[in-house]
Amino acid sequence: MLGASYVRVVAEFTFFVDADLYGFGAGELAADESDLHEVGVRSVEIPTGYGADLGERIPVRVVGTPKGLRFYAKLLNVRDPLQLADLDRVVAAADARGEFLDDL
Repeated sequence: MLGASYVRVVAEFTFFVDADLYGFGAGELAADESDLHEVGVRSVEIPTGYGADLGERIPVRVVGTPKGLRFYAKLLNVRDPLQLADLDRVVAAADARGEFLDDL
C-alpha cells in the first residue's frame, strides 16, 4: 500500500502517427489497458472523427510518466528522430521542474 506522501505527477505528449497505418488497423496496440497503467500511461486520446480522409498523420495525445511515454512511443513504433527528440525535451523539462517524483 502506498503512503499518503506518495505522488506521481505526469506529463503529456502528442505523437503523430501515419494515418494510412492507423486507418488500416495499426491503432491496435500490443498492450492492454492494465499493461499501459502498469508502466505509467495514464490516458490516451485518439481522434475518431476523421472518416475516410485521415490526412497524413493522426495526433495521439498521451499522458504519463517518462517511462509510460517512452513505452507508448515504442508501441506506436515511433522512429521519427524529430518526434523522439521532442519527447526527450518534454520529459527533461518536466523532470527539471520536479514533476516526476516517482517513476517505477
